[in-house]
Amino acid sequence: MKYKSFSILLLTITLLIFIGIGIFNYVIDPFGYNNRFHLKINTEKAIQDERILKFELLQKHPDADSFLFGSSRGLNLSPSVVTSLSGHTTVNCAFSSGSADEYYLYIKYLIQTREVKQIIIGIDLFAYAEGFSPDGTLPEALTSYFHLNDNRSLSAYLNYTTFKKSIQTIQYNNHHPKPMAERYTDYGQVIPGNYRNAMKNQTSLDTYIKEHVIDKPARWNTRFDTLMQERLDKLSEIKKLCDEKGVKLYLFTTPLYIKQITMKQNKFFLQKRLLRYIVQNIQPVWDYNGITQVNTDPYAYEDEFHYNYRTGDSILSEILTGKASMKHYSGTYVTPENLTPYLRDVDQRLSEYLKTAH
Repeated sequence: MKYKSFSILLLTITLLIFIGIGIFNYVIDPFGYNNRFHLKINTEKAIQDERILKFELLQKHPDADSFLFGSSRGLNLSPSVVTSLSGHTTVNCAFSSGSADEYYLYIKYLIQTREVKQIIIGIDLFAYAEGFSPDGTLPEALTSYFHLNDNRSLSAYLNYTTFKKSIQTIQYNNHHPKPMAERYTDYGQVIPGNYRNAMKNQTSLDTYIKEHVIDKPARWNTRFDTLMQERLDKLSEIKKLCDEKGVKLYLFTTPLYIKQITMKQNKFFLQKRLLRYIVQNIQPVWDYNGITQVNTDPYAYEDEFHYNYRTGDSILSEILTGKASMKHYSGTYVTPENLTPYLRDVDQRLSEYLKTAH
């Protein structure tokens, strides 16, 4: 009898804790799922979700006819470089952990509501992977336009990950953070404060790169080893929309640091499979993962996962004009004709790197 009472008490306490965590997460709302409670401790989210901010930015620039899309890596892409090279007013619409599903909605909305001249998309493996779930909340104006239901189930609040982010959100707001909108240029490029400060002299830059790139463990944010056909289809739909409206579409694969490539080669195999699919079924792509200097030079990156803005400038220059502003970071324009020999060369260069790296 005592054991039964103890079990009931333990179950009740566990249930109350579980419910309490759910209520706590719902109020703090670290991912911005419901936006019901506007408190000092949750004004700025620990998860810096640019989706709503970037949509608002679009409304501020009704004259823009050129748009950059991608994940947090794409935040380093400069709209001013695109404008200077193409003559089109450009907005950086990239946002953290962006998925192909989300890009499709933004691009379809833009093409249907204004005259668009060009779209540039940085291709990230996780955006097209099976099982990848973006944490962000789409802006209400966008979900209303497409008559989508973006309501989250209660299970979104009843988990440990959300609880950790709730705690981080409170801590973040207690340190008086800079408002999110002030972290970007007028046209949406992130302002790389710490990295730019480190560039004041070679010594500080060397120290920064060693700490944030060379010594930092590599990571992949794709948990599965398969591509999601529905997301690949979304990219095909983007291509179709662009062709129908005469919009120039540029695609490039975002460069990966060599430690990331060699960390999980099954993921790099999937990266090459994604490249093959896009080139064969959608259109040619500028590839920046050929195991060249852009992959092996730590100074091409600002951390273990993100290339820096100078690398981004070079990429934009090459995909728009055919000439990289930093020649040693050049990519390869991969077409159906050169796809197979190119991938064979990539495998050979990777094999040679692995032999000499140990």
